[in-house]
Amino acid sequence: MSAAQQRPSESTAGSGAGRQGGAGDTRERLIEAASQLLAGGGPEAVTMRKVGELAGVSRAAPYRHFDDKEDLLRAVALRSLEAVRSEVMEALPTAATPPAEVPAALRRAFFAYLRDGIDRPEHYRLTFGEHLSYVDGPGVHEAAKALIERCVDALAQGQRAGAIRAGDPHDMAVLAWSALHGLVTLATSGHLAHKGWDTVEDGVLARLVADLVAGLTARDVPGGTAAPPTAVSPDRPASG
Repeated sequence: MSAAQQRPSESTAGSGAGRQGGAGDTRERLIEAASQLLAGGGPEAVTMRKVGELAGVSRAAPYRHFDDKEDLLRAVALRSLEAVRSEVMEALPTAATPPAEVPAALRRAFFAYLRDGIDRPEHYRLTFGEHLSYVDGPGVHEAAKALIERCVDALAQGQRAGAIRAGDPHDMAVLAWSALHGLVTLATSGHLAHKGWDTVEDGVLARLVADLVAGLTARDVPGGTAAPPTAVSPDRPASG
């Protein structure tokens, strides 16, 4: 067993805390064990038997807390989403943020999302990838929706302060999310590295995020776009 997959209970082996943990403690250990297995091999590496072994509990114990593997992975997805949501929401600008500081706050928030997805690719895929069944449970959909709504609010507040360019803030938030999602997906799949673009370095990521935020920023705010966005017809490219 690798160091990364040491039993969560080993840190408290022989201690009163380890022996006296109740149902809540066991549930947390199961989620942590599943999270470790997920990080090492994706959803396919997570089985109820392996989770029980890694958590140091009986084979029946996981089923006393979760209906099945899918139910357990929903809990892992929610925990992962709550972690990145907390970091992003803390960094996003608020109504009290001075207009000149809004772009920097957006850069910090977007970078946090991007960095988390690249650092924890299997957790990101579980939460924002093709495994829709894992994010359709109680709490997960609501947490993701709350994150998007907070981004929309931040952009709308930035518009009222004159820091963000005109446009539908919901559309702008979805487009920004799509761009970040695309970067995470291409970086973690190896497609960008295969083509010689090393996007996992902080300096490269920071430049890409800065370009993304510049497209959202009002022209008269430092770091804003040099020209207003050009409407492009889906039928023909914009003229040069």
